[in-house]
Amino acid sequence: MATTNVPLPTFTSAGLLTYSEQAILTGILADYVAAWAATGKTLSSALATPQGQLSSSQSYMVADFQAALAQLIANVDPLTASGAFQDALGRIYLLTRNAATYATVLATVTGVVGQPLAAGAQVKSSDGTIWASTTSVVFGSAGTATVTFQATTSGSAPVAGINDLTIYQRSAGWEGVSNSVSSTPGQDVEGRAAFETRRQESVQIGGTGSAESVRAAVAAVTNVSDVYVYNNGSTSAITYGATNYPIPANSIMVAATGGTTAVVAAAIHSKLDAGCGMSSQGTTSVTIQDTVNYVAPYPTYVVRYVVPPATQVYITVNVANLTTLPSNYITQVQKAVASAFINGYSAADGSINVSRARIGGQIIAAEYAAPIQAIGNITPVSIFIGFSASPTSGASVTMGIDQQPVCPALNITVNAITV
Repeated sequence: MATTNVPLPTFTSAGLLTYSEQAILTGILADYVAAWAATGKTLSSALATPQGQLSSSQSYMVADFQAALAQLIANVDPLTASGAFQDALGRIYLLTRNAATYATVLATVTGVVGQPLAAGAQVKSSDGTIWASTTSVVFGSAGTATVTFQATTSGSAPVAGINDLTIYQRSAGWEGVSNSVSSTPGQDVEGRAAFETRRQESVQIGGTGSAESVRAAVAAVTNVSDVYVYNNGSTSAITYGATNYPIPANSIMVAATGGTTAVVAAAIHSKLDAGCGMSSQGTTSVTIQDTVNYVAPYPTYVVRYVVPPATQVYITVNVANLTTLPSNYITQVQKAVASAFINGYSAADGSINVSRARIGGQIIAAEYAAPIQAIGNITPVSIFIGFSASPTSGASVTMGIDQQPVCPALNITVNAITV
C-alpha cells in the first residue's frame, strides 16, 4: 500500500481529528518532492511554481473534504446538529421544526356605513410591508370597523408602528385605516438553538403531574413559540414572578404563545393529575371532551391557561461615531438586535450564545453587543433596556410569567456618539 506525507483524518476517543490546510499542503509538497527524488531529480516546492500551485489547490480540496467530514460528525450530535440532520433527530422525539409565522396588527377601518370590506383588503406600512385583512367586515353605524391585518411576508421583519398604515389597494366604500397599537411580530423559522432547547425539554413529555411534563407537552404543540409553567404545590395561594401573578393553592399556571387553543388545552389536560387546579387571572378557558376513554355523552372539562399579551420592550444602542461607521448603521443594528431578541444569537464558533427573550425571563441589555459586533465596523458603546421608549438607563428587565416580550425594530433606538 502506498504511503503519503499528507496527514489523514483520524477517529480518536475524543472524536474526529482533522488537520489544518497548511499541514495538508506541507504533506502534499513532500509527496511531490519524494516522487521526483525517486527518479533522481530535485523538485522545487516553491508555491510560485506550477507544482506549488497544484499542491495549493489539492490542499484546499483535501481540507474542504475534512471539514465536510467534521460537519457530518457534528450533525450526529444533538447539541451541534443543524438543518436537515437536526430535523431528523427531532423526528425521533416526534418533533418538527416550527415554521415561520406572520406578524399581525389590529386596525380600525373607516368607510361608508353598511358597506362591506372583503377579507384580503390590503394596506401598507412604512417599511414597505403589505398587510392583508384576515376577515371580512361591514362598516358600522359610525362608519368604522375593527379588523386584523396580517403581513403577507412571514417572519420577524415586517413591522407596523402606531398609525403606520395606509390603504394599498382601494375597494368600494373604504375610506381610511388607522392603528392605535403597533404590530405583533411574527416568528422566523425556528432556529437551531431554539429547536435544540425544545428537544431537550421534550424528554419530560412521557411523565405526568409535573410542571416539566406539562411544559414539554405544550411546547410540542405545532406553532407554540413559547411556554411557561409554574406549579404551586402548597396549600396556600401565592403570587409569583415579576408581575406577582396570583396562583391558587394546589394549582398550576400555564402560559403559552401560539398554537391552536383547543390543542394547547388538550396537551395541558393530558398531563395534569386528578384534582389539580388552574390559575384564573387573565386566562383563556377552553372546554374539551374525553372522547378516548368514554362513549357519548363524553365528560367535559374546562382548561384554563394564559395567552400572554405582547409586552413591548425598548432598547437604546449607542455606537461609536467612527469614520468606519456604515451609512446604514441604524437599520443594521435594529435588524441584528431585533433578530437576536426573537430568535437568539450564536457566534459562528459557538463561543457566544444569547438566549431569545422568553416569558418570565430576564433580558440583559449587554448581551446584544455580540450580534452588533458581528455586523462589522460597528462598535457598541452602551446598551440600555426598559419598558418605555428610548431608555437612557437600565441594564436588564425581567418579564412576568404572564408577559410575552416583543421588541420589533421600531422599538430600537440607535445613536452615534462621539468617543
